[in-house]
Amino acid sequence: MKTFALIIILIATSLFAPGASAQPAVAQVSNAASESLALFGTQSVWATLPDASIAQGSYFSVYGTGFGVSSSTCATDYYDCYWKPYPLPTSLQGTSVGVTVNGTTVDAYIEYAAESGSAAQINAVLPSNTPVGTGTLTVSYNGATSNPVPITVVPGSFGTFTWTGAGSGPGIFTNAVTYAFYTPIASANPSTSTASGDYVTIWGTGLGPAANATDEENAAPGSADQCPAAFPCPTVWVGGQKATVTYAGRSGYTALDQIDFIVPPGVQGCYVPVAVVTGSITSNLTSISVNPNGGPCTDADGIGMSYLNALLSSKGYADIGVIGLSSQLWNINIGQDVFEQWLDDTVSAQIGKFSPYALDTIQGLTQAPSAGTMGACTSAPFLGYPPPADYGFGNVTSFDAGPSLSILSPVSSVGAVSVPQLTTAAGSLAGYGGVVGGIAALPTGNILDFQEWQTPFLWLSTANSDGTFNIDGLSSGTYTVTAPGGKDVGAFTATLDVLSTDASFQWTNAGLFGNQNGTPAIFRDTPLTITWSGGNPEGFMDITLVGSTVTFTVPSNLDPGVQVECIVPTSLGSFNVPVYMLQTLPASANGPLAAGMVLVGPIGAPQKISPPPAGLDALYMYYRLLSGYTVEWQ
Repeated sequence: MKTFALIIILIATSLFAPGASAQPAVAQVSNAASESLALFGTQSVWATLPDASIAQGSYFSVYGTGFGVSSSTCATDYYDCYWKPYPLPTSLQGTSVGVTVNGTTVDAYIEYAAESGSAAQINAVLPSNTPVGTGTLTVSYNGATSNPVPITVVPGSFGTFTWTGAGSGPGIFTNAVTYAFYTPIASANPSTSTASGDYVTIWGTGLGPAANATDEENAAPGSADQCPAAFPCPTVWVGGQKATVTYAGRSGYTALDQIDFIVPPGVQGCYVPVAVVTGSITSNLTSISVNPNGGPCTDADGIGMSYLNALLSSKGYADIGVIGLSSQLWNINIGQDVFEQWLDDTVSAQIGKFSPYALDTIQGLTQAPSAGTMGACTSAPFLGYPPPADYGFGNVTSFDAGPSLSILSPVSSVGAVSVPQLTTAAGSLAGYGGVVGGIAALPTGNILDFQEWQTPFLWLSTANSDGTFNIDGLSSGTYTVTAPGGKDVGAFTATLDVLSTDASFQWTNAGLFGNQNGTPAIFRDTPLTITWSGGNPEGFMDITLVGSTVTFTVPSNLDPGVQVECIVPTSLGSFNVPVYMLQTLPASANGPLAAGMVLVGPIGAPQKISPPPAGLDALYMYYRLLSGYTVEWQ
């Protein structure tokens, strides 16, 4: 069990590389499971986000520079840089952490401390007797101490470990009996009318303080370290359905918590969202694969893993292409109830070799949660809107299908647009992507200039004399993507049909958000109802909520925030975004520009291109078209 617990922690933590510093410097403090510095660049960014709190008795991570021994001394598995058995150390090879709250200072138990190049990381346990409240944290290394940074200590704030260590995407879930990991190839079974669903274990940290805080340093947690003995039992939501929790408490090891639950009925999909609520705090949103038949999962959008599993079994990987057309139309109150539009029409393509690990770590080929039969939501923080591509796609080996893709819109005035090949900072391929319509460029500063437009690519529009456009509705028709072929993938032409039924979509209660008489206040303690009519009855609706603690001076600036996304079958006609999801959004900042948005629109089920082009086992295309309004989250 010790080895298994260590594997989970190692899977779920990652290093961040800021600039070098001689004195210890702290960039971020976060729950070791739910947040990663790969998403947030500075401590000031972290401090403005919701859930930026550490639970008594939980694992937390400190990222920065100038502390910890060289990772080269840790051996290949880092075990040599981890603490040894009890008593737990408050200093590890010259590194220590002090937390001061309400005038009381406690020393954290250091589990790991090392520096790799210019990146330093500490994994530690916050003692259960740490006072609750707002305080400061310092790191000391070989006699030098960092400047204090803020920390908020709470009784409980759970975080679920994830495969990527980024705090989002597929979570670390195992069968509660066999400890086998759940993946899209090995799904969990939901409850039925005649049988109980699988008993699943969530691995994480932050349920609350140990029952015997004075013994925490010297002994493994006892049987009292579980709900309701030590802390209230958490609530687990799986695909929007409340699950039955059978155990919640310490795993038998300090700070490492496990929650056992029964998979509820009515959920299915490859990326079913899972949320844990402790008190009023919602955990990071992760996903689990669920299938009534077990084995490879199948999503409501038609993508199934059985075919991909056969490829993985025969050759160890699958060569897949996914092309997405996406648009977001923002109606923004820029001050004094003056409204302007910002439009972003983009095309992105991930084409490459998907290993089993890549399929285990992505959040779905269409980067959206599984809708199930009743709709489901996920939530993720970001630094700079729109959020970057799925973190898990970094595990895909990208293919060359030519220097660029060409895409032709049914909007007659647009013609064909080129989408360039992308590369990483190291020069390796990273798919294809680019803006194909809407705003071509935005200036920096505090004033938005809406005069620099490209013809909208995914919308019907009428040109104005000043270079802007009036948006007249969704554009149906056939979109054609052409690739010239490259060293990995042959030339191909693929088409995507946006149906007239999709274009008939109407957001029927949009007037509550876009009445042009000011920015409406939306309260996060009441479910948010979205209603619509029309749309493809076999398709889906996307409800996206955006919240930030600062105003977006320019939509592409590196502003921190949170995005909630709900995917709902169109046939339902309405959906209530639950309170536990709304509370992952931060209260909006005061200011004249967008700090909160509500966006709604159709998302097409992926269309499989048959036959696939040479060099690929499968090629999919999909679209997501959203429009919405400025709101203030209260």
